[in-house]
Amino acid sequence: MRVRLLCVMVGFLCGYLLIHWMPPLTPFDFTLFITELIFNPLRTFLALICFFIGFLANAVVIRTVIEGIVLCLQGKRVRWVEWFVCCGGIATFYWLFQWERKLAVLFFIFSFIYGMISMDLDRSRQYHRNL
Repeated sequence: MRVRLLCVMVGFLCGYLLIHWMPPLTPFDFTLFITELIFNPLRTFLALICFFIGFLANAVVIRTVIEGIVLCLQGKRVRWVEWFVCCGGIATFYWLFQWERKLAVLFFIFSFIYGMISMDLDRSRQYHRNL
């Protein structure tokens, strides 16, 4: 459970830093955007690192929520506390959407797709791997 809580906090913090370190997107001016990226390489690099780490952390959270729903529908055992913490983690996207919609949507889409790709619902195979 601690790992999931840490993923929620890291995902939100990285999303926040990404939004504040990227050049403004509203109203979008391509020349201003590219100029800001080129003339502030450290900020750009840190924003891209935050994007990468944040979407990986949020993918774990999204994967846990979806696995919990599927396992509950199948009648299998679900870790409820971990599942509720991750549901709260998805709610953090609300604040990210309030600050910058375009970046938050991009951040969510990457997290969602990677979370879906990395899902493993066959717990018996997972059990045999751990032996």
